Amino acid sequence: TSAVAEQLTRASMDAGPEEPEAAELEFAISKEIKSVRVFDGEYADDICDEVAAAARACIAEKGSFSLCIPGGSVVAALAQMPADAFDASKVHLFFANEKIPSYPCKEGGLDAAKKLGVPEANVHAFGEGEPAAVAESYSSLLASHASIDNSGAVPSVDMLLLGTGPDGHVGCLFPDSAEIKASRAGKVVLAGNDARADGDFVAISLDVMNAAKCVIVSAAGAGRAEMVAKALAGNFGPFDCPAGLVEAEEETLWFTDKESIAVFDEFADIEDEDELEEE
Repeated sequence: TSAVAEQLTRASMDAGPEEPEAAELEFAISKEIKSVRVFDGEYADDICDEVAAAARACIAEKGSFSLCIPGGSVVAALAQMPADAFDASKVHLFFANEKIPSYPCKEGGLDAAKKLGVPEANVHAFGEGEPAAVAESYSSLLASHASIDNSGAVPSVDMLLLGTGPDGHVGCLFPDSAEIKASRAGKVVLAGNDARADGDFVAISLDVMNAAKCVIVSAAGAGRAEMVAKALAGNFGPFDCPAGLVEAEEETLWFTDKESIAVFDEFADIEDEDELEEE
């Protein structure tokens, strides 16, 4: 069933007089529990705002903040975080995925931690070794770390940041792969090999992604427009759009821009016209 009919609101967002127009539109798809924000241009500052607000709230409530990060432009956005945004000594960084043996996410995470002021001891990267052993070790870490809620079936981090690919992959969970098909099996970290990940990799499962308290899914640019429309409208098969399957425990935020939301908007307009004709 299309989720477009569940569209609730579209509200103009004021970015302030000195900043470029930030979020032009925001709407929610209630059935999928997703909030979609459409930005006119870059939104790195807005990612930082969400992370900072979550960090302050979690630190005030429980004395720590667990943030799970990917590689690439999403984690690079954290470089724009103001130095005094939160108590960085109380932040623990975990990783959504890693390529083995190149470890690019670890490198990007250490850079981000340095800029944020997060102690290197609080950066919990994947270890070295065979992928299966690395996955098992990291599963144990997530299941035992004090900053992570382990009251449920799988570990639940406070916030997870995810980038997306035009094919709908998130982390190293690719369409129709063995790893995405392992969803709902209670797995924590998976080891795999896929040419789309340049070979061996480890990645948190969809179960862990969906156990996160809050997830920000970033999808910008015209190259992701078809994927965004598919993911938000719910027009995909059981395993062919992993991004569309991400649904956090409390809040799922999709950050898009005018280019990446364009196809979805066209689809929504058609749905609206069909509904008017039926009336």
